[in-house]
Amino acid sequence: MERINRQKHLSLMQRSAIIGQHIAGLSNGQISRSLNRATASKWVNRYVTEHSLERRPQPGQVRKLDELDLNDVAERGLDTPFINAAEVGRQYGVHRDTIRKVWNDIGLFNFVPAKKPKLTQDQRDERLGYALQNLTRYWPNVIFSDEKVFQSDSQQRLHLYRPRNCRYDERYIQPIQRSGRISAGLWGWISIDGPGEMTMINGRLNSTGYTEILEDNLLRTIDISYGGLGNIVFMQDNNSFHTSKLTRRWFSRHPELELINAPVNSPDLNPIENLWAKMVHDWKNVFPRNRARLGDYIVERWEAERNNPHYFQNLYASMPYRMQEVIDKNCGMTKY
Repeated sequence: MERINRQKHLSLMQRSAIIGQHIAGLSNGQISRSLNRATASKWVNRYVTEHSLERRPQPGQVRKLDELDLNDVAERGLDTPFINAAEVGRQYGVHRDTIRKVWNDIGLFNFVPAKKPKLTQDQRDERLGYALQNLTRYWPNVIFSDEKVFQSDSQQRLHLYRPRNCRYDERYIQPIQRSGRISAGLWGWISIDGPGEMTMINGRLNSTGYTEILEDNLLRTIDISYGGLGNIVFMQDNNSFHTSKLTRRWFSRHPELELINAPVNSPDLNPIENLWAKMVHDWKNVFPRNRARLGDYIVERWEAERNNPHYFQNLYASMPYRMQEVIDKNCGMTKY
């Protein structure tokens, strides 16, 4: 005996064929056997009682958004990048995928936000002055320095909806929140040739400790690397102990070093920050159990970068573009 097909839903053409055979005088059983379908009686009754061949909405089926809702959902996505699709879906009685489709249709897609510091107006003004002053600087003779604390990040990973190719636009950036869980700190410098030397920091660094690092590490290693200190430009940020009276006095005793201070809260203008980020990114499947082992692993990662000279050349090549982007973005954060 031929098995009757129990397909869940019939097409409109199949439903019309059922009614056509019903009008021709065939019984429901004959129609079912003729079309190999088991639902002939259902559609015959629907046609007789309702004069319709349309499927009824299923219980629990997600309702569609009307035109007003669609416009409202679209505006909310445009106005509030860090919005939650599931929460909006609950408010409209639809699934979050429905909300996401509305946003996708207007060019908004789900991404993890870039993390950048939030700038004050004074900091913006300082960035503009720095960019204008250094737009045509010769960067290959600049040494960049910085401190880095390796620590766990307790921030929740957020998502947002934004257009493509806008990752570093200010309204789509997640401000960095500082955590107090310090694991290990270091100071280091880089040149266009690669990593210089680094020094592990014990406890909180102050002006005395910083000038000792400059004396014992910076001067000695630059002299070894370059055979002297002539024509060297040294860049540091405007940290309080970088600009203290003691530190300024130390630099006054070493006029062979030309000093430039980068703007406050501007890691995107110091390429050593890219090295820190790369070290963190490459930090895989290593879980040091104590501070000493953590320090050893940091040194290992630092030394490994000596085998990557093109990386540092590319960082230095980006400096003129960083300055120009600060100007173009009205002093906001750049993509670097």
